[in-house]
Amino acid sequence: MKLLNRKLFRDIRHNWTQFMSVFLMAAFSIIVFVGLQGAWHGLQESLNDYLTEKHLPNYWIQESYVTKEDKNRLAAISGIKKIRSGTRLQVKQNKHHLIIDSFQKPLINLHRVKGNNYNSQSSNGIWISKEYAQAHFLKVGDDLPLTYVNKKLHLKVRGIIQSPSRIYFTGTQEFIAPNYTNYGYAYVSPKTLRKAFNYKGPQNIIEIDGKHKNLRKEIEKIFGARLLTYYNRQTLPDVSTATERVGEIKNLSYLFSFIFLLLAILAMYTTIRRLITSQIDEIATLKALGFSNLKIQIHYASFGLLVGGLGTIAGALAAPLISWYVLSSQKSMFSLPNWQISYNYSAGIVMMMVILICILSACLAAKSGSKGLPAIYLRGKEETAARKIWLEHWQNFWQHLPYAGRWAIRDAFINRTRTLMGIIGVAGGMMLTIAGIGMPQSMTHLVDKAYNTDFSYHKRLYVNNYESYQKAHPQAKQWVQISQAHFSPDDGYNRLLIVVDHGNYVNMKTTKGGAIQNGGLYVTHGFAKRADIKERDRLKVRTFGSNKHYSFKVKGIIASETNQGAYITAHTWQKAKGFYQPTTLLVGKNYKYHKQDINSTISINEQKKNAYNFVNSLMSIFALIIVFGALLIIIVLYNLGSLSFVERTRDYATLRVLGIHKKELRILTLIENLITTFVGWLIGIPAGIWFLGQYVNTFSTINLEYTRYYNWETILIATLFVWACSLSTTLFISRRIKSINMVQALKGVE
Repeated sequence: MKLLNRKLFRDIRHNWTQFMSVFLMAAFSIIVFVGLQGAWHGLQESLNDYLTEKHLPNYWIQESYVTKEDKNRLAAISGIKKIRSGTRLQVKQNKHHLIIDSFQKPLINLHRVKGNNYNSQSSNGIWISKEYAQAHFLKVGDDLPLTYVNKKLHLKVRGIIQSPSRIYFTGTQEFIAPNYTNYGYAYVSPKTLRKAFNYKGPQNIIEIDGKHKNLRKEIEKIFGARLLTYYNRQTLPDVSTATERVGEIKNLSYLFSFIFLLLAILAMYTTIRRLITSQIDEIATLKALGFSNLKIQIHYASFGLLVGGLGTIAGALAAPLISWYVLSSQKSMFSLPNWQISYNYSAGIVMMMVILICILSACLAAKSGSKGLPAIYLRGKEETAARKIWLEHWQNFWQHLPYAGRWAIRDAFINRTRTLMGIIGVAGGMMLTIAGIGMPQSMTHLVDKAYNTDFSYHKRLYVNNYESYQKAHPQAKQWVQISQAHFSPDDGYNRLLIVVDHGNYVNMKTTKGGAIQNGGLYVTHGFAKRADIKERDRLKVRTFGSNKHYSFKVKGIIASETNQGAYITAHTWQKAKGFYQPTTLLVGKNYKYHKQDINSTISINEQKKNAYNFVNSLMSIFALIIVFGALLIIIVLYNLGSLSFVERTRDYATLRVLGIHKKELRILTLIENLITTFVGWLIGIPAGIWFLGQYVNTFSTINLEYTRYYNWETILIATLFVWACSLSTTLFISRRIKSINMVQALKGVE
């Protein structure tokens, strides 16, 4: 075995370029899976540690007021452990907005970043969220001017905090990503609320610790028309967006690692086949020296162990860099006190799997190349028996093909395994390229569609009083009322009911291309899919803030990616005697209004910029996949091209002796590559479109539905990229024809 071991290291040293593809494929498989796992598992561990340590509640309720009887009835529900009631207000700090909560004893433990811990006995202090404080350069001890119901007051910043229930705080449902400059949250004591704010109203929020199989139903019974919002950990966007991001990155790691593992098998198998083909005489010598087939197979399998093992180790060493890279891209989106990368046992399993795959692939290739007598091997590579292929029976077609074309087609059909591998490599590269380009394109399309097509207003105005504003400005349009509602049937989650008055600023279409009209309810596609709602079904609706149930026929499915819920016209809603008192007015660019009538405004450009920030937080992941996809195409095609060249060296030498010029030989290799690339490209287009759909679906949530988007530009860019990689690889390999030693290639027995 010492002789074989020396041969092993000598062969790897002399043929390192051939084994580099296997090394890289093994390394990339580990980098993608383990690197992304370090990010998603690290985010998961960071979240779990934070939420457990700070005692995150299980349910959040907001109502018009809370009574002692309400709390007693809640405490009597089985599974409920703790209940805390408090008060929530919205105030202004200059032109910016602060959501202020006040608890005598919060259920959660706020994380102190700087300053003092939250003190419920403080009479003139405020605890500000970390990100809002950073955006406005606030420090502990600063005097903070606030405005509440036209009353101006000043509070001293006692501390900078983070709340586990505000990990992904957007401030309003109109933004899909955090907007720390304009929206923040804070905590004040009940004493400060009474003294500084002069607040004499009731408590209006409840946080609940515990679990109940259908608490939503019980909550609705207790509060009835007083219930305004209800959330659990799965539906509160401030928390669920962070936990869902874990699943999104996790799905990506499995999705892409599966492809890289398949292509690692391809790379290892083709490399060992190429090595065996080039070492026929050495195999014959080993057999003549008495080495058994088993020992020879073990020897070649050890190439898989060594190269695959080194690639796995290199991938494992590089993976933490990818983990930190991906995790760092999420820090601008999520408010966590600590970030860590973390791995679980599956990383070790995948590492062992990659090594085992390399060994088995090498064994499979060695098994087919080590059988036979030494005398047979000493004659040289056994030629493949020539035979007609089915295309040759079409004489009119076949006879009009040039010689180079006939030779390439016949060779492709005779060497089906090699051709199939080439097709798989090109199709896989095309698939990854379409997905890599199409994913950011799909997300950008979502933003463009939502804020350029579905909605065309200039600003959203939030009025103080609908009735008085409507009387003073009867020409104002388009009014929108947004309420949380319980639909039946549904998918177990409360959704938004959006009542739209007549106007030109809400332009979304149904899946059949129709507009929202009177006479029924329009359900968004994501909600309809999850709840199995179809057109013409009847849907019961009860908006929070009302005890009345309404029944509407589903008139259409809305092709909208944002605000998953249902739309209805104001005419239809009012005809059904629904409560209608909207607070949102959509206006155009030249609309004039008085600031005293308006509580706040949001421009569509702000929303668009905010949405692009969300897309940009994921671009690093998309860029990573595109880079790996590009390397994958180059490695696989070069590997297969090299195998093809080694296997055909004798054929090329024979053709050269028969008078075929080197230029014509290059054309032969080009035609073969064109055939393989063309077939792989054709298969890769539908495969890439399908894979893009699977890729996009990993980012869909109960609030947002991402749909794949591609156009001719997507296919064209992917096509140009794949063909450029393929042709450049072919031209690079075809240059090796100059170096063919015809005597060495054509000689038989030594």
